[in-house]
Amino acid sequence: MLQAVDTFKGDQFVATAALVPMLESLRHAMFRSDGGVEVTLTIDKLHLSLGWEGERSEVVKLTHEPLSDELHSLIDYLRMASESADPELLMRRNQKISDELESYMQVAADQMKEMEAVLEKKKEELQASIKQAETDALTGLLNRGAYDDRLREAFLRGQRQGEVVSLLLLDLDFFKQINDTHGHQYGDEYLKRMADVMRASVREHVDIPCRMGGDEFAVVALCGTEIAERIATKILDGMQSKVSIGIAECLATDTIDTLVGRADEALYEAKRRGRGQFAVAAEQLSAAADG
Repeated sequence: MLQAVDTFKGDQFVATAALVPMLESLRHAMFRSDGGVEVTLTIDKLHLSLGWEGERSEVVKLTHEPLSDELHSLIDYLRMASESADPELLMRRNQKISDELESYMQVAADQMKEMEAVLEKKKEELQASIKQAETDALTGLLNRGAYDDRLREAFLRGQRQGEVVSLLLLDLDFFKQINDTHGHQYGDEYLKRMADVMRASVREHVDIPCRMGGDEFAVVALCGTEIAERIATKILDGMQSKVSIGIAECLATDTIDTLVGRADEALYEAKRRGRGQFAVAAEQLSAAADG
């Protein structure tokens, strides 16, 4: 909203004073709706307003009606900012591109030569957009949303085809202290280094390294405990034992939630032992001892 006020040369102080109580009202609306509220910015001649849940409140009155170029510039800015902040909006954009592809394919029989170039371009845009939606911007690893999808796919495939799946959960040790001591730029480079070490430690095109957020990472490994331990050891070596790792191999009795829970318990055990090491879920240890 403040970007819109600035674009149309409105009074920032008046707008800020109006926005403060609106934000409080919006927070309550978001809590009531579990975080999903559609907010609309409306420009009606000289009136700039915000609205949600059927209500609209004026933020500031402009000194002149916005020009067409100003409006289009603001629309482009808000679209890009919203998509960057909310992956759901980016996924809607992906769906829109996908729908456009379907439309192009329906008329391809009559306009094949012209449409081939357009179709290829749209495919590239779709793939790039999907990749962007699934990729953590800082490290280049798969993000939390993609992790959830890949873990579910691996779990279901393991159930159907009897394939072995293990989950590794990883936390960088004392990352907050590293950030506070050396600064966020150093912290970002440290996270990138962790991502590089993970990529070098897993089997390419087999295991799936992900960043959960902050200093939390995961690997969906298509293997049993023994190979998962090798992956963990490589990561520990690459990070000079400054990461804690929990390992759980999927059992026949597991659900996705129990698998994650056992891996998380193993991670907690690694931290309890002093960090800088890996721990294996208790069920796997018992099974190994029985064998």
